[in-house]
Amino acid sequence: MSLSYAMLGILTYGPMTGYSLKKIFDKSISQVWAASLSQIYRELAVLEKKGYLSSNIQKQENRPDKRIYNITEEGKNAFQEWLSDFPEKLSFPKRDEFMLRIFFASRLEKEDVINELERFILQKRAYLETLNELEKKFDVCSSGFQVESAKKEELFWHFTIKRGKMTLETVIKWAEECIKELKEQKMDS
Repeated sequence: MSLSYAMLGILTYGPMTGYSLKKIFDKSISQVWAASLSQIYRELAVLEKKGYLSSNIQKQENRPDKRIYNITEEGKNAFQEWLSDFPEKLSFPKRDEFMLRIFFASRLEKEDVINELERFILQKRAYLETLNELEKKFDVCSSGFQVESAKKEELFWHFTIKRGKMTLETVIKWAEECIKELKEQKMDS
């Protein structure tokens, strides 16, 4: 359901194709909500059926025609209502397969657990580097949006990147400390 509202929010900046929406999604909110192109196109159809979007076909020479999506007044109202209605419980999702495996990792060889924690650190560092690069190039206007209050938008986009970076730094430190404890710990097999 949140994917719908993320898409409506992006479309408040202006009309765009599903492909453009995906590109902007990746440049702006992918660190807090990921979506594949097929999910985006499927959701666009649902939103249009609900009356939250309208679309028209734009003819192109020497290229396939493209469908341009526009948010309707009903869509803007639905987005604003969703945006203003914060849930009572503000928490993270509780499903983390990696942590579930760590919970039961006493049944694995110590070296295997260390290897997985090291792999976890490598992946998180790579994503942290992606966020660092995104932050360096961070500019609402270069993302393809024509927004009146770009600086205000950038501040709130920055908040999401900042949280993502801080979270990654924390879980990297956690994994490093786990590896250190495992190496110091004498474990019975």
